[in-house]
Amino acid sequence: MAQYEQTDFESDKHGQIRSSQDTEQQLDILVEPWKKLVIHELLEYRFEDLAKLVATQSVQQGGTAIPTISWAEGVAFLISPFPDESEVIIEEKLKGIIHYNTVLFALKKNFEAEIFMRGHEIRINLIDVGTNDIFKLLARKLIEHAKLPQSAPAAYTSRGNGPAGLQ
Repeated sequence: MAQYEQTDFESDKHGQIRSSQDTEQQLDILVEPWKKLVIHELLEYRFEDLAKLVATQSVQQGGTAIPTISWAEGVAFLISPFPDESEVIIEEKLKGIIHYNTVLFALKKNFEAEIFMRGHEIRINLIDVGTNDIFKLLARKLIEHAKLPQSAPAAYTSRGNGPAGLQ
């Protein structure tokens, strides 16, 4: 483990903060990756249906925020974790185990930053989370469990180089 020098700061009698170069502290910084991800329920949709579900829930909840779906490695997904209020879940996390109550997913080969439904009335953002190793591995596992065929691209209307619309 690397050891780093750190400058201590002390207050003098006037409350001014000054550094003390002669005092050294050692600080160990550990990065402990998660060891296991447990998914208790998988729900697969066609992408159009997943988008409609998200849009409907957004409208039912007042529709003030733009709904968002995560995307990585050709899969759009939503995660429903267990709340951290449970002592059991906190203990599991400290052991390196993540528990997801439900993962909703749909195959979606191409990433699009925005999806529009009913013209421009409802907008859904897709967030590319593919730089996160856990989400990349999760997407690959979801592809292995997929049973529905990927939606045909004809379901989308192109808007040039911009986002596509979902009718």
